[in-house]
Amino acid sequence: MSNLKYHMINGAFIPVDEAKIHITDLSILRGFAIFDYFRVRRGKAVFMEDHLERFFRSARLIGLNIPYEQSEVQGMIEGLIKKNGLEKFSIRLQLTGGYSDNGFEPATPNLFLLSLPFPNLPEKFFKEGWHVMTYKYQRELPEVKTTNYLTGIQILPLLEENDADAVLYHDGTHIRESDRSNFFIVNQEGVLVTPKDKILLGVSRKITLKVAQGVLKTEERDITLEELRSAKEMFLTSSTKPILPVTILDGKEVGNGKPGPVTTQLMELFQRYLEDYLGKA
Repeated sequence: MSNLKYHMINGAFIPVDEAKIHITDLSILRGFAIFDYFRVRRGKAVFMEDHLERFFRSARLIGLNIPYEQSEVQGMIEGLIKKNGLEKFSIRLQLTGGYSDNGFEPATPNLFLLSLPFPNLPEKFFKEGWHVMTYKYQRELPEVKTTNYLTGIQILPLLEENDADAVLYHDGTHIRESDRSNFFIVNQEGVLVTPKDKILLGVSRKITLKVAQGVLKTEERDITLEELRSAKEMFLTSSTKPILPVTILDGKEVGNGKPGPVTTQLMELFQRYLEDYLGKA
């Protein structure tokens, strides 16, 4: 049973079992909403500044006006953490199109902060890696973190049929991203490469590129399907699984079928960066 006691809706603390929005909200009627998600560790929102920057950017790009300043939303997050009184959980920020009179035009947005359990992936995934399946699809408005996960959810049975843990989208020529993660390869030249365009710019992606500086050469550019299949190493990055090795692609082993040395080193560097962040006042 979860120890989480409060969510927040439009700046007000609401007990978890009482939190609700009206059915005329455009997030329900038309799926018109954005969100962001981050973990709370040791009572501190992890990389909160980066997540808030992306959240506000998503709102601008989709034409939603957040009725609060960024500093005010930061205060809400800190207040919710204190109110729940827990050292470790996660928070989902969501901004909706509001209660629409005609079911189509946006109204005053609703902002809510959901308190959620901390994501705990089994340790074996980090030691053994994930199986990833390629799939042709280009997300609409990829640079915006919307609530539209129609394709990702629709193909869940296909992933199960192929014994895959995650999907990797491509446009027929270039790879893009996973449904909830960014994607990296270490190519035959030993260069760390990640797609640059037509993707959501993830916070963990940003930090991975930062910790890789001085370790190996990095490039942000298109990756062809051909280059993908010849890669020495692959991994995913996201807030729930900072760096997660990919050891099987479309049923075939990547490298020797185990997490590679570069991936393993970057996992350690990422963890060190996180510890430094959490240690700051």
